[in-house]
Amino acid sequence: MTAIAISRICEPAITSFRPDGSLVDLAAPDELEIDFNEVAYGLAKLNRFTGTYPGIGFSVAQHSAMGAQALLNEGESEITAALFLLHDGHEYKLGDQSRPMTELVAATLEKQQPGLGRIYLQTLSSIKKSWDVAIFSAAGLPDPSRWTNRQRHAVETMDMRMMAAEAEALFGRTARARYPLKAYPKPMTHGKIAALGAMKAEELFLKLFDRLIGHERRFALAIRHDIYRTANT
Repeated sequence: MTAIAISRICEPAITSFRPDGSLVDLAAPDELEIDFNEVAYGLAKLNRFTGTYPGIGFSVAQHSAMGAQALLNEGESEITAALFLLHDGHEYKLGDQSRPMTELVAATLEKQQPGLGRIYLQTLSSIKKSWDVAIFSAAGLPDPSRWTNRQRHAVETMDMRMMAAEAEALFGRTARARYPLKAYPKPMTHGKIAALGAMKAEELFLKLFDRLIGHERRFALAIRHDIYRTANT
């Protein structure tokens, strides 16, 4: 595995905490920063739809793992399923900004000055893409800019199908009306997705990661990250 560092997004450093309390520079994405154990438990504590539904949390980790499994159930390749598993991986570093929130900020900026909303959305996309490069490279997979048309279509379509199925399961059938859904992700049917909570979602995510990408790679990356973190704190 060859480590890569992505060019800086901006100056100066924009720091956030690592799990051990040390600081990571979010403006300097780096493959050496990626530990998929951290990705798993980070995503497992981020709730879909900002957690505004009743009951226990339905996390980004569960969304990612169930969508990856659905792609396998529907005959897609393990590589495509792995791409889906990690398609929201940047959120473990950057957080999960809901679509309504980003649309609200963009619309508010656009009202203040035409063009600002578009710049805001482009900036968010650029930041996410920079971390995607580091995450997918660490996993030994192509980042989204290098996906085939088939892979991109499969991931994006499953993302929307999962969103629709999740909305119905968490909020009721009326909520699903916002999202067109020709077919439920196999084998999910009307409102049959049960939220797992953080611990089980983390376990499911890691189970799919080990199957699709490999537990040896996960362990090796965790050790490499620990060495990198120790040397830089």
